[in-house]
Amino acid sequence: MPTESTVSANAIAAQPPVQLRSIGRVFPGVRALDGVDLQLRAGECHGLLGQNGAGKSTLVKILSGADEPDCGVIEVDGVAVRLSNPADAHAAGIYTIFQELSLVASLTVAENIYLSDLPRQRGLVSWGRMRRQASEALRSLGFQIDADRRVGTLPVAEQQAVEIAKAVHHRVRVLLLDEPTATLPRPDVSKLFDTLRRLKASGVAVLYISHRMDEVFEICDRLTVLRDGRRVTTRPISELSEDDAVRAMVGDRLMTGLVGQHGSGRRRRINTGAARQDSEPILEARNLSDGELLEGVSVRIAPGEAVAVAGLVGSGQSQLAACLFGSRPHTSGEILVDGQPLDLRSPQDAIRAGIGLVPEDRKTQGLVLDMTLTPNISMASMGRVARAGLLSGRREQRLAETMIDRLGVYPRRTDMKAANFSGGNQQKLVFAKWLAARARLLLFSEPTRGVDVAAKEGIYDAIGEFLREGGSALILSSEIDEALMCDRIYVLARGRNAGEFNHDAVDPDQLLARLR
Repeated sequence: MPTESTVSANAIAAQPPVQLRSIGRVFPGVRALDGVDLQLRAGECHGLLGQNGAGKSTLVKILSGADEPDCGVIEVDGVAVRLSNPADAHAAGIYTIFQELSLVASLTVAENIYLSDLPRQRGLVSWGRMRRQASEALRSLGFQIDADRRVGTLPVAEQQAVEIAKAVHHRVRVLLLDEPTATLPRPDVSKLFDTLRRLKASGVAVLYISHRMDEVFEICDRLTVLRDGRRVTTRPISELSEDDAVRAMVGDRLMTGLVGQHGSGRRRRINTGAARQDSEPILEARNLSDGELLEGVSVRIAPGEAVAVAGLVGSGQSQLAACLFGSRPHTSGEILVDGQPLDLRSPQDAIRAGIGLVPEDRKTQGLVLDMTLTPNISMASMGRVARAGLLSGRREQRLAETMIDRLGVYPRRTDMKAANFSGGNQQKLVFAKWLAARARLLLFSEPTRGVDVAAKEGIYDAIGEFLREGGSALILSSEIDEALMCDRIYVLARGRNAGEFNHDAVDPDQLLARLR
């Protein structure tokens, strides 16, 4: 494989292997992509940044053949093509490596690389040739991995190398990497970047999707930022600062609005009640660490208060929510409820303390999709719907009807499976579960992710009502404008506290600086 210095300027200036023109994709209630243009050049690493809901995942699915656009054109070598499935993408030389790797753990390294086209000689599989060629492919990427080793025994970094080697074997021209370093320690990140530089040197176009801005600025040549399904900017990395990228992600409209509202008290507030900030905190985390991302994080929530933990995607909000709910262990620090240390070993401990979690992924963590609305709402409230250890169907039904009336769940069908409700109504069902359980403090992890504007308003109204009735809320979000509706805002950056602001005293320049 040639060195990076051998890539000529002509290779990058030539016809790009893949170009997207005016790509659009609409899902029910959500315009995921709106007229997006993107050009992927040979021998170049192109970064893709954006907050949750910006359209990054949809764009990757379209390029990988897992989804099709509603409008626009995909060109390969200047010719319009249709990528109806991953096989079409592979035929065009486009390969995608997702966070969840598509390897067969029980097969060897060589078998995984050659799974779809085992080398044959006189009708028989040539196992020796397959092992030799697999080893050569890995060595060309800078890895010394035993081709006979079972993939399931390899660390994640070496499994990634096998995925890349498989793509290289199939003559990859465009490689899409979706959050490739999410589970990698820093030494393995450096090795991955060495591999990507080798691929660039051989003329491969790389699309690098990540929330880790320092990595994007280290490995990428150009950068595209998406916001609300639209392309905001595409510029060479040399012409951008990290502040420029953050501003593009969160929007000049938000930052300009903050300047105009600074100190005026006119900005919207979720909480229209009176928070008792001088009271003993209902929950306090002191110097919380998880041994991976979180390091010395501290937050406190007063009775009746809406507190936000804000940051760019991947800053640690989800990990903090899991720690506070007992589903992720913390290695140091302490959690106090009503001023008393809480031995938080499991979600059951959190529930007993009056804490509920509205998770980021409602489909897998918040609901049982194959169950109807009624048991989804009552599952955390068995004490309210059972008598002498026996479930009362009448009580359970009455509880479910009360909750869906309160939150405006539509359709008003207690016999309908949770899977058949819209995203916004599913989020309301998770909320209803904790209202039914009489939780005092609710942790909202990305509470409006993947829901339309109308559903967002309904969720904000429901949180506001919960607060007015005496509840407290911790909203952990990468939606900065959402966090700014809270009484207080903690900024989290790379797993650490980076600042704290009151609702009516947000300095926009300081906020921007602390986000990264």
